[in-house]
Amino acid sequence: MHILSKSTYIKGMQCPKALYMQKKHPYLRDRLSIEQRAIFRRGTDVGILAHDCYPGGLDMSPASASQFPKKAAETMENMNNPSVNVMYEAVFQYNDTLIMLDMLVRDGDRWTAIEVKSSMALSETYYNDAALQYYVLHGCRVPLSDFKLMYLNGDYCKNGPIDVDKLFRSESVLEYVKLREPFVESNVERLKGVVALPHAPAIPIGTQCHNPYTCDFIGHCWKKVPQNSFLHMTALNDKVLFEQYHNGIDTNAKMLERVPDNSVETYQIEALESNTYYIDYKIFFNVLPKIKLESSAFLNLLLYRPAIPETDGMKPYQEMILAFALKGAHEAEGQSVWHCFDDHGKWKEAIPLLIEKIAKYEKIVCFTPQNTTSTLLRHEIIHNQSVADKVFNLFEALEAAHFYHARIKNGFTLQHVTQAVFPEMELFEHSRILMNALGGDFPDTELAIHDLCTENETVERIFRHFCK
Repeated sequence: MHILSKSTYIKGMQCPKALYMQKKHPYLRDRLSIEQRAIFRRGTDVGILAHDCYPGGLDMSPASASQFPKKAAETMENMNNPSVNVMYEAVFQYNDTLIMLDMLVRDGDRWTAIEVKSSMALSETYYNDAALQYYVLHGCRVPLSDFKLMYLNGDYCKNGPIDVDKLFRSESVLEYVKLREPFVESNVERLKGVVALPHAPAIPIGTQCHNPYTCDFIGHCWKKVPQNSFLHMTALNDKVLFEQYHNGIDTNAKMLERVPDNSVETYQIEALESNTYYIDYKIFFNVLPKIKLESSAFLNLLLYRPAIPETDGMKPYQEMILAFALKGAHEAEGQSVWHCFDDHGKWKEAIPLLIEKIAKYEKIVCFTPQNTTSTLLRHEIIHNQSVADKVFNLFEALEAAHFYHARIKNGFTLQHVTQAVFPEMELFEHSRILMNALGGDFPDTELAIHDLCTENETVERIFRHFCK
């Protein structure tokens, strides 16, 4: 059986300890988030659609890990079969390293290797992925004419059935991966040595815990770090925090001696010590407009950005409105809801409804890291900048006021703000909406609508809390 794969190689390059834990103690992994699972599913959907660029191939995907050796042997046999021109998820193993290539396409007496990415641009990580795969393919003596990375064309606009030849772009990385082969080889040997260790390597926590990906063993490696440690600050970046931590500044009291008095850094440490939140009310009230609650409404938009355009006139990752909830005095039941979960093609029907409803209120309050005013302008729900001040984004106001709580380290989300302000409040599973939106599947419409409305009610409660 293999020792390394593409995912474990990338994990080991980020942190050798994470690789060791993955291979020897996988049960200690943190639970995969709903957001991560949705993103993985999206990547799979794009990869399957890319098969249409080279149809008629053999799917070499193993049903289980135990089939890897068998599928690797079948892949090599198929390469020698002149009737096989395309393979999907072709399995190769060399030097205890296994890969599954998205597509392998015959090119005369040679082959073109293709990896598919669900993004609209290529990153360094993608190039490094390709370098490892080339190393294994070269080791297996696969005669390659090219190695391509295929990704989404952001300029493609759907008009009728998806034209996969226009939806995808490709870039040859053959010369790059050839140059990287010695680097990959040295790291494969190094990481195999890590796996062979009798115990996990003694690697202290550091910036590698979140860069380039959030490690899924943080719960294990950080178990001795107090929940109120200054390492959870956001006023200083991780590089600075860990420089202090590794130089013996391992308590909040010691860190307080290193930061200026009456600074945001000081206030964040004090918030950690008292297990509460910090907010600069002076800044908050400076950005808070005069709002009459009786003539205001709370708006929650569910925006959907499918990687693969679903309706004509749409491009990859172009946003559409899948649902909204509006809570205000003019709504018959206090809160009105619209959605097109059953048919995403109806999303533009939300626009005239929002125009009609928003016109009844002087101010619209929301909470979103996205610029809601820009969204409303882009979809012509409001028509010019003179009325753009109609929208008050509580997220932007709290961010400007340096709102902080230990949970904010994991993201400035409504869920984390709620946990900070109302720790006794039962949390709503708003991330279920995100899971559905990213995956493009809404199996429980009532649940999604409930979450949407609950989010809106929570925004109102937080807003009233800070404005009282």
